[in-house]
Amino acid sequence: MNPTDTLTIREVTADAFEAIWPIFREVVADEDTYPYPADIAFEAARDLWFAPGARVFNACVGDELVASRYIVPNKPGLGSHVCNIGVIIARAWRGKGLGWALNDFAIEKARELGFRAIQLNFVVSTNAASIHICRQNGFEIVGTLPGAFHYKRERYVDAYVMFRAL
Repeated sequence: MNPTDTLTIREVTADAFEAIWPIFREVVADEDTYPYPADIAFEAARDLWFAPGARVFNACVGDELVASRYIVPNKPGLGSHVCNIGVIIARAWRGKGLGWALNDFAIEKARELGFRAIQLNFVVSTNAASIHICRQNGFEIVGTLPGAFHYKRERYVDAYVMFRAL
């Protein structure tokens, strides 16, 4: 059975971060997709994931939390019609179609929330799966940040800014 067939996605509040925390920690500890320090404190991580104005959605297969996604205005005021999105997927659930399903969800939800575009501010150039999913869903690389990410603390790699009109 395809896990996306039984995937449920629901909006959550910051009170749900305790359940998200193990996935967040796992993803950040890999040091290959998010720039947050591996030893980030629970409160700091919660404040990042539930940034002001963020809408957060958890994805479950059955009763198991497998991923979390946020949608947040990229900038306040005159830039608030463009959103930024982020996702974390539990390691055991990667490669099973959840990235595609959660990207589709984010595009539709961003439209529903009234955003006119999505800007991804920091897509690590070595994150081939994410880049592939985004490109297939109409995102374009509009900028390159040379050497902006310290990949696994071993070498510096580029990060991309990606954009998609809604």
